[in-house]
Amino acid sequence: MRKVKIGIIGCGVISNTYISNIQTMFTWLDIQACADLDRDKAVSTAKKYGIPKGCSTEELLNDPEIEIVINLTIPAAHTEVNKQILMAGKHLYCEKPFALSLQEAEEVISLAKSKGLMIGAAPETFLGAGLQTCRKVIDDGWIGTPISATANMISYGIETWHTSPEFFYKKGAGPMLDMGPYYITALVSLLGPIKRTACFANIGRKTRKIYSKPLRGKTISVEAPTTYTGIMEFENGVNANINMSFDIWMSNLPKLEIYGTEGTLILPDPNYFGGKIKIFRKERVLDALKLYGGEDKPQIDICEDIQEIPQIYQQPMDYIRGLGVLDMAYALVNRRKHRTNEDLILHVTEALLSFDQAAKTGSVYNMKTTCERPVPLPAGKDIDELD
Repeated sequence: MRKVKIGIIGCGVISNTYISNIQTMFTWLDIQACADLDRDKAVSTAKKYGIPKGCSTEELLNDPEIEIVINLTIPAAHTEVNKQILMAGKHLYCEKPFALSLQEAEEVISLAKSKGLMIGAAPETFLGAGLQTCRKVIDDGWIGTPISATANMISYGIETWHTSPEFFYKKGAGPMLDMGPYYITALVSLLGPIKRTACFANIGRKTRKIYSKPLRGKTISVEAPTTYTGIMEFENGVNANINMSFDIWMSNLPKLEIYGTEGTLILPDPNYFGGKIKIFRKERVLDALKLYGGEDKPQIDICEDIQEIPQIYQQPMDYIRGLGVLDMAYALVNRRKHRTNEDLILHVTEALLSFDQAAKTGSVYNMKTTCERPVPLPAGKDIDELD
């Protein structure tokens, strides 16, 4: 496969992960330029990583050799920059959240379709070995028919570690739009599209103090809900609850679990590409009941009977940003549909936004969009071979 040349707009914290991962692991991607509103930041980033050009957004988009552009700007700028990328005739890969309204998402997707261009979006963690293994476990019937699920991102807030946490609490931000994409995308990739949602949401504290440098001691005014308690019904009948919070100092809730007729699947943190996968099958309980003749309820130490499952393929690390871009590059060269495609993006975006809508109206939100589960990765392939 030929190398696909890419550009990056936005040289903030996350750009370091994308650039280092692409240069280290994804040999079919060639970063030709990086751009930022602060040109000096773009130049220094290019120098740091040996990228041929650090420049303005306009210069990057005018480069005829660049085929795919990664948008790593702040969420409020995503739609404007996405349109600029598409108008320049480039394929687009955008960080999460893709858009702050369903209308914005639809406008960008419509523009891409009119120009025959591909759109991809983070998170692509469902392409990692962890969730791909879970996909196989479910598809092969190891836990029987899925019945319900739980998803929980319980945190004490971005302001304890991020260098610039203010925008996480602005209108259109908060834990659902910031972290929800990982959990919702993972569940849709595993269980299929969502049918309807419901939610309660609130702001835990109206102001928050920053503990991280360089803004330590500054006070943030909170505009977005910081705790969501939501429910989802999937088209296949599975019910799931979701808790997203920046208000909780400690919790024992699992990150992600799926419950089936034959057992329970404990999934790795969907914020990462790998991690421990565990399964508990019903046979342990039934065997114990046989042992006791079904007369007395046996005392079963479940923790001793949860089996860890190896990942179906090896990957170099648990955090490999850029995998979705690689899949797009393969799709571009091989003329196939990529896995982080516009149908998945639009459906996940609507689902994320639906929780605010349901919370505001106090009613069930019926989804307008749908999508297919992304095709699983082929078994026996290296991470750099996504045909």
